[in-house]
Amino acid sequence: MNTYDTINADQIEVGDQILINGDPVEVTDLTDDHVETDVDLLEVTGYSHNTGDLVSYTVGAWDRVDLWAV
Repeated sequence: MNTYDTINADQIEVGDQILINGDPVEVTDLTDDHVETDVDLLEVTGYSHNTGDLVSYTVGAWDRVDLWAV
């Protein structure tokens, strides 16, 4: 696995392969809950290559994540 770019979490798109909390995840869904709160948070759901299961992480739109590829 090679890291090739770092982006803000608000730039994540479905289909991206990201490292989040050290977990290589293929993004399958994004939920932006800024409508319900004052803080712009994203819930990122995807397939974890660490666990082999679907996982969800909540990140701030300003957080940085790495994009990876094999």
